[in-house]
Amino acid sequence: MMIYEYQCDVCKQLTTAWKSVADRNNAPKCECGGDTKKIISGYSVVPDLQPYFDDNLESHIKSKQHRKQVMREQGVAEKYGKGWM
Repeated sequence: MMIYEYQCDVCKQLTTAWKSVADRNNAPKCECGGDTKKIISGYSVVPDLQPYFDDNLESHIKSKQHRKQVMREQGVAEKYGKGWM
């Protein structure tokens, strides 16, 4: 699950929603009833990694070191955007 931001076409209000990567393009309706579109926004990196399920790697990740190990096992490059697809 990830947080995505959507902006209303009518009132321009921003809405955030927790969604799976597969469901990210199903934009929620705005409170005013208008249609929303997914927008690209910045993100923050959490320095202390908590266990989570990585949708891209399709694996439960326990630590930064474990994430690197899973990436190596799956043949994924360390740099984002390279080797992901």
